[in-house]
Amino acid sequence: MDKTKPGTINQIGLYAWLAVIATSLSLYFFFPDLFAPENIRRYFFDNLLIGLLGYFIISTLRGFTLIPSTPIVLAGILVFPPLPLFLVNQMAVYSSSAIVYLMARQFRFDHYFHDRYPNQVRRLTVLLQRRELAVISIWGFMPVVPTDMIVYVCSVLRIKLWKTLLGVSIGEGVICALYIFGGALTLSMLLGDAFPTWNGWFTR
Repeated sequence: MDKTKPGTINQIGLYAWLAVIATSLSLYFFFPDLFAPENIRRYFFDNLLIGLLGYFIISTLRGFTLIPSTPIVLAGILVFPPLPLFLVNQMAVYSSSAIVYLMARQFRFDHYFHDRYPNQVRRLTVLLQRRELAVISIWGFMPVVPTDMIVYVCSVLRIKLWKTLLGVSIGEGVICALYIFGGALTLSMLLGDAFPTWNGWFTR
């Protein structure tokens, strides 16, 4: 049976994002009121659980496409309260990382990473043979490197799944906490009443 090539995976991800963009632009053109900032925030305030579920599904499926998670997190800051967003994002870190770990060979992520990041893969392999959990956590924290790469290398080296997910969640948890809570605080300070504090969500 033929394996799915990395180029095919990337094309699927690209087409999916293009479809989302095209749909969004069409809705914006025909129904501009739907995209008014206050209406968007009000919708997610009134339908928070549904919105968070959609965020979790999108973040999880991201593992199939190897698209960076940072743009998704930054978009979530604009519409979700910080604490629920952080908790759901951590759940998505587990699910998307598990996808990369368990399906690395089936989707031929090995070709993708070895072709694009050969030096980093070799360096990670050497480091992981010395200090597994510390290296996974530090790599997950670094915003300029793909977290999926460390998960893939852990899969190749047969590092235990629980240790891989724990390390990634520690590193991603710290950097995403800075993004989410710091970003929400910054927007609140810059925009004032134009940006919701979400305090009412916790008390109702």
